[in-house]
Amino acid sequence: MGSYSYDRDVYSGSSYSSWGTSDVSSTKFTRKTIDKDLDPKDKKIVSKSKNPIIIALDVTGSNIDFARLVYDKLPMFYGEIEQKGYLKDFDICICAVGDAKYDSYPIQIGTPAKGLEIDSWLEKIVLESGGGGNEYESYEIMAHYLAHNCEFEKGAHPIVFFIADESVRDKVLKTECENLGIECSENYNPWPTLNEKFNNNVYVMLNKYCGDYFRDDFTDSWKKVMPPEHTIKIPEEKAIVDLMLGVLAIQKQDLDVYALDMKNRGQTVKRITGVTDSLKSLADSVALSTQVETDLPMEKPKQLVKKGRRI
Repeated sequence: MGSYSYDRDVYSGSSYSSWGTSDVSSTKFTRKTIDKDLDPKDKKIVSKSKNPIIIALDVTGSNIDFARLVYDKLPMFYGEIEQKGYLKDFDICICAVGDAKYDSYPIQIGTPAKGLEIDSWLEKIVLESGGGGNEYESYEIMAHYLAHNCEFEKGAHPIVFFIADESVRDKVLKTECENLGIECSENYNPWPTLNEKFNNNVYVMLNKYCGDYFRDDFTDSWKKVMPPEHTIKIPEEKAIVDLMLGVLAIQKQDLDVYALDMKNRGQTVKRITGVTDSLKSLADSVALSTQVETDLPMEKPKQLVKKGRRI
């Protein structure tokens, strides 16, 4: 497979916003019109990796700085996955979500990439900073697109992370999809199809509404479209990559072990506590699932007969 370097100096000489984003990342998102390579019309996401990762960023006004945070922290995300062995043979596809009612580019679709090539896709995204006062964004259009326009290798284990701060709708509208050049035959709920496509590896990292507070109705709306423990609250914006890494890590190891991983990479007690609290329900669910599989009685193997001999 070869090695893909993802080394760059983001923080040297940088100043930081209240979100913790660097002045380097603030210079990387300058596009005002969509790059043709991000246009969802007639495009498919095709991955040849065993573990494709899709990150769907909400780039409306209230959530826009997450794109900059992800840019700053993605090399660490990538490096930790490799060094800790959370996944083998993975790539990352960056996508963006806006508001189909108010924005010019409500859906932007990247291409799976490895190493520094991921940056080129991040930097193509238009941070439109739009959205409206309707208290939801077009996450359901992204769900529909991903459910029907991704091609993975046989036996692949894809995962998608939505990074959001508003409520989600459980119905996609045919007309809104067609306006974006995305095929859709009817109004329907796309989330069951997406969950099936991704083997229930669909998660939302949910931020406080406008960075202020969690709204119960927003949280409940997400818990209705995926397993409730897959709705993961962001304790502080700078923890976003720690949370995504944690989702990957606890598929292989105990949450306490992941907390030690965080400590070893220099995270504060506050960060570690916030992240582990947010991941606890998911970790308990994974542990229970593993225990159930372990406790299931093994089926007695059938004896096969070939040419009069048992084998």
